[in-house]
Amino acid sequence: MAAMDLQDRAQYLSLALFAQGVISALMGYVDENKRAHLKDALEDALSSLLRAKNPSLSPRGRASVFNSYEQLRTLEEVWNADERESAIRMMRAIVRAPSSRNVKPNADKLISLFARLQNQALWNFEQPKPVSPRVLQRLCQLA
Repeated sequence: MAAMDLQDRAQYLSLALFAQGVISALMGYVDENKRAHLKDALEDALSSLLRAKNPSLSPRGRASVFNSYEQLRTLEEVWNADERESAIRMMRAIVRAPSSRNVKPNADKLISLFARLQNQALWNFEQPKPVSPRVLQRLCQLA
């Protein structure tokens, strides 16, 4: 296996790790009402999703995901446009009012969405596929 191939495939692991961080923060919030890492994790995820939606946005916060072909492809495979918009709305609601009882069901839904993203990223690491034209076009927009 070529070094470049392994480097490209490592992007899937990076995405899986990112998704796991969001899941852990959300689970701590849902199960134990822990908020220590919740805001940072959700703001990083929001920033990354918004940048994936509009590549001209400059990244905020820590390192952004969805800035490589592999990560964008995985996002496109797992979440449709409605799910992305829904995830953005739910994260914003939780960041705005984490004390509200109404946002805990959103956190559960987000856990499920990010678990799907994590699982697909791990699957893609193990079983890489050729480039999809739609994702390739999105990558060209990022350049």
